[in-house]
Amino acid sequence: MLVIVVAASLRFMLAVAESNSSVTLAHLQSTKALLAADSGIESMLSKMRKNGPLSCNPGNFPGGTLDGASYAALSAATVTDLPVSQACNGLQLAYGCRGQVQASVGSSTRTVNVDIAYCSPTNAGVTGFGGYTTDIVQTIYPYQPNSVVFSNLAFRRKLDWGGPNTSATTCNQTGIVTGSCAQGWSIESSSGLNSVGGRGVIATTATVGNYAVVQKLGADRNYVATGAIFEGNGVTYLGAYADENSASNKGTTGTSNIVMGQVRDGRTLGTAANGTAGWCKGADTLVFGFSAKSEMADDTLTSVSFGASNAPLRLLERFSSTNFDMYSEVWYVHKPLAQGGIDSLFASGVPTNFHITKSGTTTDQWAAGFACLKNVDPATPRGLVSFMQPYNWWEAF
Repeated sequence: MLVIVVAASLRFMLAVAESNSSVTLAHLQSTKALLAADSGIESMLSKMRKNGPLSCNPGNFPGGTLDGASYAALSAATVTDLPVSQACNGLQLAYGCRGQVQASVGSSTRTVNVDIAYCSPTNAGVTGFGGYTTDIVQTIYPYQPNSVVFSNLAFRRKLDWGGPNTSATTCNQTGIVTGSCAQGWSIESSSGLNSVGGRGVIATTATVGNYAVVQKLGADRNYVATGAIFEGNGVTYLGAYADENSASNKGTTGTSNIVMGQVRDGRTLGTAANGTAGWCKGADTLVFGFSAKSEMADDTLTSVSFGASNAPLRLLERFSSTNFDMYSEVWYVHKPLAQGGIDSLFASGVPTNFHITKSGTTTDQWAAGFACLKNVDPATPRGLVSFMQPYNWWEAF
């Protein structure tokens, strides 16, 4: 009986030891798999920060191994409405990439998801006093070749005590990339002491690399510049429109918070960048650059709409000068060619209306213009100051 009891006890102890060993191994393998999956997510985030929104594809994220566990990307797809903080883009939702990575070792498998938001703070730009003796420089790193960088420069035409008017002059590109820099418009509001000038610059980038748009003024003045970048499968600048000879695209009077302007039919009228008629024909993206005088920090536009259908434009970036005497904003609307493109927003053969609404005491003096692009990927428009941020990181069960 004693031998039987001892044998049974030993067998039980061995079984418990085996079970504990199996549980320990399973726990170890599960932990390794989770760490490997997190490593794959870190790799995905790193590549997204380097290569940009258009790299949101599982084929762009190769698998790997970590401490005996292997991982691979199961999926990656663009999400149009990721929940984010106000600091991301001034809104509660943003474009982003939702990715999923799975890792395994032995019998253990762990799957991790991540939401990566394309953050572009709406309050960003450069400001100062100068422009003649010191360059006005805006720097951007394009994620994709053949992209278009848009810069909107606002500047004080005269000094506070008067003096000669000034206007924006040359622009050029610097850095390690190739491309071109062209003026879309340079117009000025009324000739009062505090009147403002506005300049739209369109720079094309043929390659990826450090890129800067450098501008000059005819004399040193207070200035503020903001901008945006548009990427896709070979983005093309089609043309720009601004009317120096009417109130449609420059200073207006009155105290109403709703201002209306007009542009010529972009499908048939005006001159495109390539010299053909139609400054906006065949576009899928309309960009609006706005420069205005202000008196306080909260002087901004609150909305921009275009055409008879009042198609709403989306704010990309705005910035105020150091002492808030003027500000610059960039808005845009994207409409796929399959849905009629920007062409469908124009009135036929007659001027097309646009509307802006404003806050604060702005804006009796302003200057603005439009630029048209095609082949823009709707997930890519962003301010020149932008970053990618993970907002959700969780294990899928």
